[in-house]
Amino acid sequence: MTQRAVIAKFELKPDDLGILVSAARNELRAARENEPGCLRFDVLVFDEQEGTGAVVAVFADQAAFDEHREYTHVKDFFDAIKDIDVSWTVHRGNALV
Repeated sequence: MTQRAVIAKFELKPDDLGILVSAARNELRAARENEPGCLRFDVLVFDEQEGTGAVVAVFADQAAFDEHREYTHVKDFFDAIKDIDVSWTVHRGNALV
């Protein structure tokens, strides 16, 4: 079985970072507690440039990766940040184990 991973880099105005971080804390807690197929879910805020960071997630397999998007807490995350201007660069691939 192949584990699936995603790294979603974000960039936004530094003043909006608090909104994203608050929503991300709720999302990561819910993913860790409610998704047995979510093996790792972390949110990083980079030091080098204010307002940048990444979400890093590893899933047990493709099915768990696909299922993740259907959870209410994922929809809640995007609803919480809908009013801020955030740019995403998403990379998907296999996690080496």
